[in-house]
Amino acid sequence: MSIKDLHRLINQYISSQDSRSAENITPFQHSLFLDLYHHQHQENSAYKKFCSSLKKAKIQTINDIPSIPTDAFKLTPNPTSLKPEQITTTFLTSGTTTETKGSHHFATTNTYETSILYGWKYCQLPPLQQTFILTPSAAEAPHSSLSYMMETLKQKLAPSATFILNNGTIDHQAVIDSAAAGTPVILLGSALAFLQLFETLEKLPSIKLPPGSWALETGGYKGTKKSLTKEQLYQKFQTHLGIPENQIWNEYSMTELSSQFYTNGIGNPHIAPPWTHIKVINPETNLPVQAGETGYLVIYDLANIDSVMAIRTQDLAIYHSPKSFTLIGRDPSALPRGCSRSL
Repeated sequence: MSIKDLHRLINQYISSQDSRSAENITPFQHSLFLDLYHHQHQENSAYKKFCSSLKKAKIQTINDIPSIPTDAFKLTPNPTSLKPEQITTTFLTSGTTTETKGSHHFATTNTYETSILYGWKYCQLPPLQQTFILTPSAAEAPHSSLSYMMETLKQKLAPSATFILNNGTIDHQAVIDSAAAGTPVILLGSALAFLQLFETLEKLPSIKLPPGSWALETGGYKGTKKSLTKEQLYQKFQTHLGIPENQIWNEYSMTELSSQFYTNGIGNPHIAPPWTHIKVINPETNLPVQAGETGYLVIYDLANIDSVMAIRTQDLAIYHSPKSFTLIGRDPSALPRGCSRSL
């Protein structure tokens, strides 16, 4: 199957997944994962070399497909199936100026955008009404996958949304004015951006956003001096904005992926869209764990057409099913990374 056919078929498949489906994988889904694996094994020299080093037996199921660590995206050659002249978009992992940044190349962002929009719909996030975005715009941060995601949501779902983080400064007055107007407010941003907003609001008279307001936060604190539990962060939403925990969503993804995973409130698992597949492996044996057990999170993402579909994260998670997991957090021994660190 040609790369053009794969893009078309996977894009059509993602576009058809607009409501919650069964967690068991269908034969069609299974064949899509295996077809993409065979394409990437053939066309992606870095991935093919990695697979050969493992000396694995014949690949028969999704769980057999070798997953590369995220650090592979920092290496040369890059794990991409594309020739240099085919690359139109590159997202870079965030980090300090002294760190080697990972790069994720795309021939087209059409499937990536489709995954963003249908993942949002599939996971049943609330509508975007009066929306403020606490990330740099795509124009300010052209290599940020998070900024690109927010720009996609703005263009397709919330044309009136406003980016209120510019050159590292948050326009907190826009949030205050909206609270006074009585219209529900939606806030989308990184965890560190929200902390920056809360630090400003601590010095001002308390505000409460109107009923119906909600927030989505993403990213963590690794590589910074900040350290909050999810409960502590969500308490700040309640204290400074009047947003209860059941009106706060978390988005989990990374530069090395093309799909997003969402959860609402505290204690609920992340939901995986049907064009992805979840595996959690024992760090000592590399074998899949059973439901309720903890290990390294591995994500198979069909939208990762131009790179590698199977990504081994450095995050610890509790496995529930091929379509859900509970995120514990970053392996303490892993190198820092994260969308929040661009602030």
